[in-house]
Amino acid sequence: MTPPLIAFNHEIRRSPCFGHALKDCLYFALLCISCSINAQTVTINDTEFAAADWAATVTSSSGGATQSVSQPATGGNPGAYRHMTHVLPGNSNIVVVHQYLGASYNPSLQGAIDSVDYTEDHIQFNPPFAGAAIGASPALKQAGVWYFGPDLTFTTLNWQTANLTGLTQLDFTGPGGSHPDFTASGGEITFGFHRSNTNSSGGAKGTNDIKGLGYSTNNGIDNWAYTIHGQSLPVVSVQATDANAGEAGPDTGAMTVSRTGATTTALTVSYSVSGSATPGTDYAALSGTLMIPAGATSAGITITPIDDNQAEPDETIILALSPGAGYTLGSPTQATVVISDNDTAVAVIPVPALSLWGMLVLLLAMVTFGIVANANRIHR
Repeated sequence: MTPPLIAFNHEIRRSPCFGHALKDCLYFALLCISCSINAQTVTINDTEFAAADWAATVTSSSGGATQSVSQPATGGNPGAYRHMTHVLPGNSNIVVVHQYLGASYNPSLQGAIDSVDYTEDHIQFNPPFAGAAIGASPALKQAGVWYFGPDLTFTTLNWQTANLTGLTQLDFTGPGGSHPDFTASGGEITFGFHRSNTNSSGGAKGTNDIKGLGYSTNNGIDNWAYTIHGQSLPVVSVQATDANAGEAGPDTGAMTVSRTGATTTALTVSYSVSGSATPGTDYAALSGTLMIPAGATSAGITITPIDDNQAEPDETIILALSPGAGYTLGSPTQATVVISDNDTAVAVIPVPALSLWGMLVLLLAMVTFGIVANANRIHR
């Protein structure tokens, strides 16, 4: 059965309450409080490291290397932490990614990511020899692919905080030099970290030597967190770049819709049209949407008048931007184009209506005029 979905301000998460005891649900409720969410910033962190909230996956290994994890309740910085052990026979290596299951971020639903900050506290326990190092880095998963961030390899034997700020998608690298997609087209991202070790000594003995063939490493992590900085939504506005159109020609008018902010993806802007001009009769009807192409800061709308044989006064086309997903409205949000007519009105002289008696009088006058005129011709 698929666990239920819980939504927090458009952030979708799998609920660990599904199939768990009440105490786990209370823990999840407290954890959600720590996920500070608003329109621009999301913080995903963990300081408790409950086993149900994490998954460890060996992404590569050789020479029989193995790993194990535990969640001690004490000994962290402070309190609970995640403890990791790598067993490394001679000429072996292992890379393990630890994936947090408590939250995720989806750029296509929650907005493009501008950058992320990463922090963790780490420590090495009982190193097998002086200077032994633990390979470490932030890691994230998108579309089934793991991407690894900047190196955080450490040798410290005391709890130490590591911080990385302003990481972009180019700071995370996957197979073939690929990178995750932080744009508004990107899919769901889950977050974690990696640990790795290599024993290339061919069996060099250490202080915790295993049968004279290799050794094990032990390390811990606490206060793990990602802060996701979303890109500000673009601000759109419109203006009449050619406010005068006419039927003669016809002479087109133009409006330009502009945006500020990131231009890495195309943006579709919606609008409504009003005014005294009639679409399809006075001008070519408009679609109601405009796409600003990727890489462009603006796009135009052409107003094409329709030439008719009717004498008309100047008519207006008023375009108003509509609210929509992926942008906010700036100023101005409305623009007007005026269509001038090219037909001349014909003057019509009205003829007054005649009553029945009036018509009879007119008829009698016409008959009399005809008789007189005819008589004159005879006398000539």
